[in-house]
Amino acid sequence: MSLRCVDETGADLYAFDLSPEAWQTLIEHNRKCRSLRMPCCPAEVTLRRHRGTQHFVHKTVGDCTTAPETEVHLRLKQIAVEVARKHGWDAKTEVAGATPSGETWIADVLVQKNNARVAIEIQWSSQTNDETMRRQERYRQSGIRCLWLLKKPGFPTTEALPAAQILEVDGTYPARVAYSQELSVEAFLDAVFGGRFRFGIPSQGGAVAHIRVGEIECWKKKCRVKTKIVTGVDVVFGPHTSTFSVPQLGEYPALLNEVLSHLPRDSKMGRLKKRFSKTQERQYMSNGCYRCDSIVGEFFEIEARHSEEIVSSFPIQITPDWKQAIEEEMGDQPEWAVYSPGELGM
Repeated sequence: MSLRCVDETGADLYAFDLSPEAWQTLIEHNRKCRSLRMPCCPAEVTLRRHRGTQHFVHKTVGDCTTAPETEVHLRLKQIAVEVARKHGWDAKTEVAGATPSGETWIADVLVQKNNARVAIEIQWSSQTNDETMRRQERYRQSGIRCLWLLKKPGFPTTEALPAAQILEVDGTYPARVAYSQELSVEAFLDAVFGGRFRFGIPSQGGAVAHIRVGEIECWKKKCRVKTKIVTGVDVVFGPHTSTFSVPQLGEYPALLNEVLSHLPRDSKMGRLKKRFSKTQERQYMSNGCYRCDSIVGEFFEIEARHSEEIVSSFPIQITPDWKQAIEEEMGDQPEWAVYSPGELGM
C-alpha cells in the first residue's frame, strides 16, 4: 500500500489530497488508461479504500521488493505530510536518496523548506537501538535531520535522536514525550514544525514560579508562637516541575532575591537569611521564627508542609542562573520535550 503514485506526466498524486468524488474519477480514468504507476517500481496501480483510507497498491507485485505498509503506517505518514504542509514545508512520501558514500535510504516522509531537509521515519515493527542510530547517522551524513515516530519505548534519550513513542488508542495516535507528557500526534508534529520540540532546558524562555508557605510552631520553649515559613519554590515549564528548598535558593542570590520580591508581606512570616545551625555545624540560608528569629531547620520544614499553600505565583525568565539551578536540581539526563510559545519566548 502507498499514499503516492505517479501519473503519466511523472507528477506525484497523493491519495489523501483527493476528495471521494475525485478519487472515483481517478479510478475510472485508470481503468481506461492504465497510466498510473507505483513510485517504487513500474508496476501498474490499483486504487483502493480501506476503513476510509484511500491508497494505491500494485496491480501485480512482480519483482518489486518494497514491503507492504500497514494502515497505521499510512495514516501517520498522511498526518506528517499534512502538518508539515500547514507550516509551509514541501512534503513527499517514500522519497529515495543516498549518502555521499552511496548508501541508499528511503524516507517515509521527506520535507523541505529552503535548504533545510527533515526526514520522518515511522517505525512500527521491532528494531534494535543500534539499527535506529545507524539509520539516523545515515541521514546525518546525507545532510538531513530525522525525526522518529516509534511504537516501542526504550529508545536512546540523546540530542542526536529526536523521537517520540506513538501509541494507538481507539483509532487515535497519542505521542508520548519526556516524563509524562502526552499529546496527540497532530499536536506533537505541530510543535516539531513550529520549533517547540527542544532538547534540554530552553534558555531565555518563560516559566511560572510558585512559592509555597506553611505554618510551624517555634521550637524555642520561651517562644512557641506559630510562624509561617517558606516550604519550597516550584518552577513549572513544559512537562517539568523543579522544586527548590530555601537552602538551595541560598546558593543562587539572584534567584533568592527574585523570590523575596514576590513574597507577600505578612507579619507572621519569618525572615529568610543565613543562620548558623549547631546541628549541621554550618551556616546556610534558612527560615526563622517571625518573633524570636530562631532558625527553623530543614527537618522541621517537613512538618510545615502539612499546612502549606501557594501564596504567590509569578512568571520568570529562564536566565542562565535559573537554567543552572534547574539542571542541578533535576540531576537527570536532558531529554526532548514540547514547550509552549510563551515558555520559549516566541
